[in-house]
Amino acid sequence: MNSVCLQTEAAEQYANAFSLLPSPIAIIDDSGVIQLVNSSWEQFACFDQFNIDNWIGENYLALHFKTSQAQDSMHTTAAPNISSHDVVAPDHVIQSLQQALKQQLNDIQIEYSYDNHGSRHYFQLSANKIQINNRNYFLVRHDELEAKQELLNSQQRLAIAADAAKIGIWDFDLKTQSLVWDSWMYRIYGICPKETQAAYTIWEKAVHPEDIQQALSDFHRSINTGKNFDSEFRIVRGDGEIRSIQASAKVITDSNNVPIRMVGSNIDITQKKLSESKIYELAHFDQLTKLPNRQLLKDRISQSLVLNRRLKSYSALLFIDLDHFKEVNDINNHSVGDQVLISFANRITQSLDAEFTICRLGGDKFIVFIPHASAQKFQAITQTKSVARKLLHNIQKPLNIDSKSFKLSASIGITLFGESATNIEDLIKQAELAMYKVKASGRNNISFYDPEMQAKIVQRKQTEKDLEQAILNEEFQIFFQAQVSSEQGVIGAETLLRWFHPKRGLVYPNDFIPQLEETGLLIPVGNKVLLDGCKKLQQWSKQQEFKQLTLSINVSAMQLLHEDFTDYVKQLLSTYQISAGKLKLEITESILIENIDATIAIMNDLANCGVLFSLDDFGTGFSSLCYLKSLPLTQLKIDKSFIKDLLNDDNDIAISKTIVNLATCLDLDVIAEGVEQKAQQEVLNQIGCYHYQGYYFHRPAEEYEFEKFTLAYNSDLHARPPLQCAKVSKLQA
Repeated sequence: MNSVCLQTEAAEQYANAFSLLPSPIAIIDDSGVIQLVNSSWEQFACFDQFNIDNWIGENYLALHFKTSQAQDSMHTTAAPNISSHDVVAPDHVIQSLQQALKQQLNDIQIEYSYDNHGSRHYFQLSANKIQINNRNYFLVRHDELEAKQELLNSQQRLAIAADAAKIGIWDFDLKTQSLVWDSWMYRIYGICPKETQAAYTIWEKAVHPEDIQQALSDFHRSINTGKNFDSEFRIVRGDGEIRSIQASAKVITDSNNVPIRMVGSNIDITQKKLSESKIYELAHFDQLTKLPNRQLLKDRISQSLVLNRRLKSYSALLFIDLDHFKEVNDINNHSVGDQVLISFANRITQSLDAEFTICRLGGDKFIVFIPHASAQKFQAITQTKSVARKLLHNIQKPLNIDSKSFKLSASIGITLFGESATNIEDLIKQAELAMYKVKASGRNNISFYDPEMQAKIVQRKQTEKDLEQAILNEEFQIFFQAQVSSEQGVIGAETLLRWFHPKRGLVYPNDFIPQLEETGLLIPVGNKVLLDGCKKLQQWSKQQEFKQLTLSINVSAMQLLHEDFTDYVKQLLSTYQISAGKLKLEITESILIENIDATIAIMNDLANCGVLFSLDDFGTGFSSLCYLKSLPLTQLKIDKSFIKDLLNDDNDIAISKTIVNLATCLDLDVIAEGVEQKAQQEVLNQIGCYHYQGYYFHRPAEEYEFEKFTLAYNSDLHARPPLQCAKVSKLQA
């Protein structure tokens, strides 16, 4: 580096050290002429648009003056949250330097901004007076304020992000009560900044009257505690529109920790609130009737249980199921059915107390929740029963929908519970069980839950599990009961299913067949009976003593109408080479009620394959006699209920004789079941029935015992004397 005035040896030593300093430094005289610069200064000069090869001898003040004229960017532009006095404009820089040089001030510090090709930089200029050879000079240093630059950049990014996110920024001076809003605050509150300036009173008036007290409470609590201000409230804009606001702020304190400012934000969360409300509605209300749904019902029951424990009171659930509502949909259409449900929901809502919860579980099932019936159990029962009766009365009033009148009825199950109740789902289930009891006893009534109902359900569930295990463990066994002809002896057998439970022992069909049907397990169990029966027929066909026997197997409507039933039976007939007329399927009259056309088609198909059909329990059902001529039957079976009192009841004799005569006219065989006495057999002979089944001849037994009985009975047939006819009063009827 070169020097004009400093040529001494000492100056050269200082210059060597001076050159290594990292900050841009220049030494100027009191007139502003540059005497010496270091390397960092020369690099710093790259920010200047003037390319100067040699700085020595240039007037520092003059260069600043040229720069300020050449670049408009040297004037102050306040950044967000930076006041105008934080940055000194370039003309102030010149004036301050000139004044420092003139007055020989010891040191000055000036901050200024500089724009280099669109990028703004911030610097601090320091000027310190020094003496060299008894003459005053000034050491001028320029340091870039990187921290301030980053802060300003961060503030700029925040301002851009806030604008993009539509966040309103506000600054409240707690001493002067002055409030500063940015543009988005004005937009959120629907206020024109040119017409109305932000003020605390403006904000206070904008907050919804129902929310202002809570908002002010949150505001003052934040100031008093120094904690962040967080609040949600609604505002009413000038056009009357109501918007939801989320407000947040930070309290700024002075050196004595006294709050002086609050700087915060407002966000319009109206759409968020609407979405939350919609989500809540979907989660807690039935979309058709707008009634509370199961979830909201459970929430309210849960709250009530807490009060029940404290108040020792009783609550009640009323489970309502509309009777035969399916017919409303079937006869009309589902849209009409929906309108009926809506009208029904409105009616029961209007007829009940406001504190009750009316919930729709789904379909035509509803629940009424009485939160506090009474502290006395008897009074609680009385009040609940009164509510239920009132409901039944209102439900039966006609509903008029689209010029049509609908008269409904309902079955209502009730459970009463107090402080000991805990499981809400169990309570709902209890009311539902009571409702099903009403259904079973004729509908359109009420019933209270009885713990025995639950005990039966538990037992039933256990039985279902046991039945599944029974199939796996092959616990079912076929028993055979002989069917006897007065002239031919044993002519066949009926298969009767028995269940040998590992703990309960022998279980009879009435105790498990209904549950097999309900669970669908009757299909695999029934198929196994058919399989074993056909295997047995194949064995008998190869034995001279048994080849004449037929085998009757009971088939339910569920089995007969199952899609694979016909093919399965045909497969068995083929696999085990069953001769025509050997396999007899026994059906009940209830099958004819299920689906008569499908039933007839299936029976005809199997009859063409040599399968016989017997109509079991004839006369006990409600089927029409006209179906008899369409069914491919080969036998009618007189039910044991007519045989039981045959010797004492003339009506049973008349009915039995009618069945025999009907079978004869239709060219059908007839057999009587439940024959337990010789006298009953004699009466049956007199009315023309010669085939029997019952304990008088043979109790159901395992196959070995049945075959043993058959051999013995048939071998002894011709040694017996002919039956003597009993005297029967209505033989001629």
